[in-house]
Amino acid sequence: MNLHKKQIQTIFSEVKQIACPAFDKEKVYFTAKGINHLLYKNSRSKRDSKRIETNTRLLPGAIKVLRVMPYFQEESYYTKESVIHKFWAFEAVVDDRRIKVVIRQVGKGQKHFWSVIPAWRKDRFGILNAKKRNLEE
Repeated sequence: MNLHKKQIQTIFSEVKQIACPAFDKEKVYFTAKGINHLLYKNSRSKRDSKRIETNTRLLPGAIKVLRVMPYFQEESYYTKESVIHKFWAFEAVVDDRRIKVVIRQVGKGQKHFWSVIPAWRKDRFGILNAKKRNLEE
């Protein structure tokens, strides 16, 4: 996990922020909140090591998506303690992999990178992810 954590931290420190076309070039920030979400399910339990490895591998593709994608595919929100938490999701195929990139905004704060996940569909033979059936490959 420490190796992947350092890789993620390095990528975040190199990128810091992206002017995202989907938000009229408003900046999306790469912060500790995103790092924590990639490594931990919640404040007390870390993610499965295969999932962390997958997150690390998909992160450069997520950055590509945010730099060029002119629109988001999904938008949702919830309210907690009178604060609105907004989420935007982008889906794209990068290097033959379907990925979903999630951006979050808490209240009127900055938009920040929240997650990257393999986007998948199921058919009668199992999970499809672009050309692969195994999400972790």
